[in-house]
Amino acid sequence: MSLQELTDAFSLGGINRSNAVVNFKEPATTPEEMFDPKAVWLNAEHIRGLAVEELSGRLLPIVREAGFNVDAAKMLRITPLIRERIKLLRDALTAADFFFVDQLPPYDPAELIPQKGDAGMALKVLTRAREALAKVEFKHDPLDQVLRAAAQELGVKAGQMFQPIRVAVCGRKNAPPLFETLEVLGRETTLARIEQATGRLQ
Repeated sequence: MSLQELTDAFSLGGINRSNAVVNFKEPATTPEEMFDPKAVWLNAEHIRGLAVEELSGRLLPIVREAGFNVDAAKMLRITPLIRERIKLLRDALTAADFFFVDQLPPYDPAELIPQKGDAGMALKVLTRAREALAKVEFKHDPLDQVLRAAAQELGVKAGQMFQPIRVAVCGRKNAPPLFETLEVLGRETTLARIEQATGRLQ
Protein backbone atom coordinates (compact mmCIF):
# COMPACT_ATOMS: atom_id res chain seq x y z
CA MET A 1 0.00 0.00 0.00
CA SER A 2 1.15 3.50 -0.72
CA LEU A 3 1.48 6.09 2.05
CA GLN A 4 -1.68 7.80 0.79
CA GLU A 5 -3.63 4.51 0.80
CA LEU A 6 -2.48 3.81 4.36
CA THR A 7 -3.52 7.33 5.42
CA ASP A 8 -6.96 6.96 3.84
CA ALA A 9 -7.49 3.55 5.45
CA PHE A 10 -6.43 4.68 8.94
CA SER A 11 -8.97 5.30 11.67
CA LEU A 12 -8.65 5.66 15.44
CA GLY A 13 -11.42 3.09 15.81
CA GLY A 14 -9.08 0.42 14.56
CA ILE A 15 -6.38 1.15 17.15
CA ASN A 16 -5.61 -1.65 19.62
CA ARG A 17 -5.34 -0.59 23.27
CA SER A 18 -2.14 -2.58 23.81
CA ASN A 19 1.24 -1.04 23.08
CA ALA A 20 2.96 -1.62 19.74
CA VAL A 21 6.25 -3.51 19.97
CA VAL A 22 9.38 -3.33 17.85
CA ASN A 23 11.74 -6.15 18.70
CA PHE A 24 15.36 -5.10 18.89
CA LYS A 25 17.91 -7.87 19.09
CA GLU A 26 20.92 -7.41 21.32
CA PRO A 27 23.73 -7.94 20.82
CA ALA A 28 23.55 -7.29 17.09
CA THR A 29 26.55 -7.69 14.82
CA THR A 30 24.96 -5.90 11.86
CA PRO A 31 22.41 -3.07 11.66
CA GLU A 32 19.91 -5.41 10.01
CA GLU A 33 20.02 -7.79 12.99
CA MET A 34 18.80 -5.02 15.30
CA PHE A 35 15.35 -4.94 13.74
CA ASP A 36 12.38 -7.24 13.60
CA PRO A 37 12.49 -9.28 10.36
CA LYS A 38 9.06 -7.94 9.38
CA ALA A 39 10.30 -4.37 9.73
CA VAL A 40 13.34 -5.16 7.57
CA TRP A 41 11.13 -6.82 4.95
CA LEU A 42 8.80 -3.82 4.89
CA ASN A 43 11.72 -1.45 4.55
CA ALA A 44 13.04 -3.48 1.60
CA GLU A 45 9.62 -3.24 -0.06
CA HIS A 46 9.67 0.55 0.32
CA ILE A 47 13.18 0.71 -1.13
CA ARG A 48 12.08 -1.26 -4.19
CA GLY A 49 9.08 1.04 -4.59
CA LEU A 50 11.19 4.20 -4.76
CA ALA A 51 12.04 5.75 -8.09
CA VAL A 52 15.66 5.08 -9.03
CA GLU A 53 16.45 8.80 -8.88
CA GLU A 54 15.02 9.18 -5.38
CA LEU A 55 16.73 6.05 -4.07
CA SER A 56 20.03 7.13 -5.60
CA GLY A 57 19.70 10.49 -3.89
CA ARG A 58 19.20 8.77 -0.53
CA LEU A 59 22.11 6.38 -1.03
CA LEU A 60 24.65 8.97 -2.18
CA PRO A 61 25.20 10.73 1.19
CA ILE A 62 25.50 7.36 2.97
CA VAL A 63 28.17 6.23 0.52
CA ARG A 64 30.03 9.54 0.77
CA GLU A 65 29.89 9.57 4.57
CA ALA A 66 31.57 6.15 4.49
CA GLY A 67 34.54 7.79 2.77
CA PHE A 68 33.88 6.89 -0.86
CA ASN A 69 34.31 9.59 -3.48
CA VAL A 70 31.35 8.91 -5.76
CA ASP A 71 29.58 11.41 -7.98
CA ALA A 72 25.81 11.56 -8.43
CA ALA A 73 25.90 10.32 -12.03
CA LYS A 74 27.78 7.13 -11.12
CA MET A 75 25.53 6.48 -8.12
CA LEU A 76 22.51 6.78 -10.41
CA ARG A 77 23.97 4.06 -12.67
CA ILE A 78 24.75 1.77 -9.74
CA THR A 79 21.40 2.13 -7.95
CA PRO A 80 19.22 -0.03 -10.26
CA LEU A 81 21.81 -2.81 -10.04
CA ILE A 82 21.55 -3.08 -6.25
CA ARG A 83 17.95 -2.02 -5.55
CA GLU A 84 16.74 -5.63 -5.33
CA ARG A 85 19.75 -6.59 -3.21
CA ILE A 86 19.44 -4.18 -0.30
CA LYS A 87 17.03 -4.16 2.64
CA LEU A 88 18.41 -1.10 4.43
CA LEU A 89 19.95 1.94 2.78
CA ARG A 90 23.30 1.29 4.44
CA ASP A 91 23.40 -2.14 2.76
CA ALA A 92 24.67 -0.28 -0.32
CA LEU A 93 28.06 -0.13 1.39
CA THR A 94 28.40 -3.90 1.13
CA ALA A 95 26.29 -4.59 -1.96
CA ALA A 96 28.15 -2.08 -4.13
CA ASP A 97 31.51 -1.54 -2.41
CA PHE A 98 33.51 -2.85 -5.40
CA PHE A 99 32.13 0.01 -7.53
CA PHE A 100 33.61 2.59 -5.19
CA VAL A 101 37.20 1.43 -4.75
CA ASP A 102 40.25 1.57 -7.00
CA GLN A 103 41.69 -1.68 -5.66
CA LEU A 104 39.63 -4.69 -4.58
CA PRO A 105 40.37 -6.09 -1.13
CA PRO A 106 42.06 -9.52 -1.11
CA TYR A 107 39.85 -12.47 -2.03
CA ASP A 108 40.38 -16.22 -2.27
CA PRO A 109 41.76 -17.09 -5.74
CA ALA A 110 39.81 -20.36 -5.53
CA GLU A 111 36.68 -18.25 -6.08
CA LEU A 112 37.91 -17.64 -9.62
CA ILE A 113 37.66 -21.32 -10.51
CA PRO A 114 34.34 -22.12 -12.25
CA GLN A 115 32.13 -25.10 -11.45
CA LYS A 116 33.52 -28.36 -12.80
CA GLY A 117 36.67 -26.49 -13.80
CA ASP A 118 40.17 -25.93 -12.52
CA ALA A 119 42.72 -23.15 -12.25
CA GLY A 120 43.84 -23.81 -15.81
CA MET A 121 40.33 -23.24 -17.11
CA ALA A 122 39.94 -20.06 -15.07
CA LEU A 123 43.23 -18.71 -16.40
CA LYS A 124 42.26 -19.56 -19.98
CA VAL A 125 38.86 -17.89 -19.55
CA LEU A 126 40.27 -14.71 -18.03
CA THR A 127 43.01 -14.42 -20.64
CA ARG A 128 40.49 -14.76 -23.48
CA ALA A 129 38.05 -12.40 -21.75
CA ARG A 130 40.71 -9.73 -21.45
CA GLU A 131 41.50 -10.01 -25.16
CA ALA A 132 37.82 -9.78 -26.11
CA LEU A 133 36.97 -6.95 -23.71
CA ALA A 134 39.91 -4.85 -24.90
CA LYS A 135 38.14 -4.26 -28.22
CA VAL A 136 34.38 -4.44 -27.60
CA GLU A 137 32.02 -1.54 -26.93
CA PHE A 138 31.20 -1.47 -23.22
CA LYS A 139 27.43 -1.77 -23.59
CA HIS A 140 25.21 -4.65 -22.45
CA ASP A 141 24.50 -6.35 -25.77
CA PRO A 142 28.02 -6.19 -27.26
CA LEU A 143 29.46 -7.42 -23.96
CA ASP A 144 26.96 -10.29 -23.85
CA GLN A 145 27.66 -11.29 -27.45
CA VAL A 146 31.46 -11.17 -27.28
CA LEU A 147 31.72 -13.11 -24.02
CA ARG A 148 29.26 -15.80 -25.13
CA ALA A 149 31.19 -16.13 -28.38
CA ALA A 150 34.43 -16.43 -26.41
CA ALA A 151 32.89 -19.19 -24.29
CA GLN A 152 31.99 -21.11 -27.44
CA GLU A 153 35.51 -20.68 -28.80
CA LEU A 154 36.96 -22.09 -25.58
CA GLY A 155 34.44 -24.92 -25.41
CA VAL A 156 33.14 -23.90 -21.97
CA LYS A 157 29.65 -23.14 -20.72
CA ALA A 158 28.52 -19.54 -20.38
CA GLY A 159 28.45 -19.86 -16.59
CA GLN A 160 32.01 -21.14 -16.57
CA MET A 161 32.98 -18.10 -18.61
CA PHE A 162 31.12 -15.55 -16.53
CA GLN A 163 32.02 -16.68 -12.98
CA PRO A 164 35.78 -16.01 -13.17
CA ILE A 165 35.10 -12.63 -14.75
CA ARG A 166 32.54 -11.73 -12.07
CA VAL A 167 34.89 -12.64 -9.25
CA ALA A 168 37.80 -10.88 -10.95
CA VAL A 169 35.93 -7.56 -11.23
CA CYS A 170 33.77 -7.75 -8.08
CA GLY A 171 35.90 -9.81 -5.71
CA ARG A 172 33.07 -12.29 -5.06
CA LYS A 173 30.54 -14.55 -6.75
CA ASN A 174 27.43 -12.87 -5.37
CA ALA A 175 27.20 -9.64 -7.33
CA PRO A 176 24.84 -7.68 -9.60
CA PRO A 177 24.28 -8.75 -13.24
CA LEU A 178 27.62 -9.09 -15.00
CA PHE A 179 27.17 -7.06 -18.18
CA GLU A 180 25.56 -4.09 -16.41
CA THR A 181 28.36 -4.23 -13.83
CA LEU A 182 31.02 -4.16 -16.54
CA GLU A 183 29.29 -1.18 -18.14
CA VAL A 184 29.51 0.83 -14.93
CA LEU A 185 33.06 -0.22 -14.09
CA GLY A 186 34.27 0.63 -17.60
CA ARG A 187 36.98 -0.85 -19.76
CA GLU A 188 40.05 0.40 -17.89
CA THR A 189 38.99 -0.85 -14.46
CA THR A 190 37.65 -4.13 -15.86
CA LEU A 191 40.83 -4.98 -17.75
CA ALA A 192 43.04 -4.02 -14.81
CA ARG A 193 41.10 -6.25 -12.41
CA ILE A 194 41.10 -9.19 -14.81
CA GLU A 195 44.85 -8.83 -15.25
CA GLN A 196 45.30 -8.83 -11.46
CA ALA A 197 43.11 -11.94 -11.22
CA THR A 198 45.20 -13.83 -13.76
CA GLY A 199 48.23 -13.03 -11.64
CA ARG A 200 46.55 -14.68 -8.65
CA LEU A 201 46.16 -17.89 -10.63
CA GLN A 202 49.77 -18.15 -11.84
